[in-house]
Amino acid sequence: MKIKNLLLVHKLGYTAKEKKTIDKVRCLLRKNNILFRVISPLEVHPEIVKDRYLIIIVGGDGTFLKVAQHINDETPFLCVNANIKKTEGFFSNTSITSIENKLNDILIGKFKKKRLMRLSAKIDGKTIEPCVNEYYVGQKKPYDVSNYVLIIKNKKEPQKSSGVLVSTPAGSTAWTRGAGGKIIPINNKLFQFVVREPYVGKLTKTKMRNSLLKKTDKVIIIPKSEGMVVVSDAIGHEHNVKKNTKVEISMSKKPICLLY
Repeated sequence: MKIKNLLLVHKLGYTAKEKKTIDKVRCLLRKNNILFRVISPLEVHPEIVKDRYLIIIVGGDGTFLKVAQHINDETPFLCVNANIKKTEGFFSNTSITSIENKLNDILIGKFKKKRLMRLSAKIDGKTIEPCVNEYYVGQKKPYDVSNYVLIIKNKKEPQKSSGVLVSTPAGSTAWTRGAGGKIIPINNKLFQFVVREPYVGKLTKTKMRNSLLKKTDKVIIIPKSEGMVVVSDAIGHEHNVKKNTKVEISMSKKPICLLY
């Protein structure tokens, strides 16, 4: 199989060991006469990733998540862990020792695409970047109290907490798990919300704390205090949301694709 239009994205600030992985990937691509372009995450934008046959990420999950925010089609990813002793690599499950075999499988068409659910968010009707793991909605300073109204399935509740996480199955093993969420199988079609450190007092009774949601469900959050933000995958742009602004989160119609 002739591979064309390949994009190689490497992490920033790599160590000598990580550079060794990056160099090996480049050498393998040249060895197989594959034309490719090399960029850093800072150079990624929607046009440069559009209609690629394949995008190879060399770094860690953070590098993958940064690039994935710019993807609007089903361009597949192959994620290579630049240093398995430094990065756990939930998505980056290809190593320096397995990359050659993986690339050979791709050349003969021996691979499968795994489509992972993403979430989509709107702020007053304006769509922001999607997430692979989770959206955080809360105060920019996490030690400040987030004051908002949570609306799910026609149920409405004023709440105070350290913010709300809305998570995909892929994100259920990360931040959401630590916040008390449930682990969801990665191929499941459910998503969930988790209220972080809910405040319960005489005037505030936080009952809607976490729940699994179906693909047709939506999470609506209306801030009642200033200083709140929406952030995608803990690495995206901090979108400031004003008081009484409507934040709406639902399942995206555009999944992200990984090669396995």
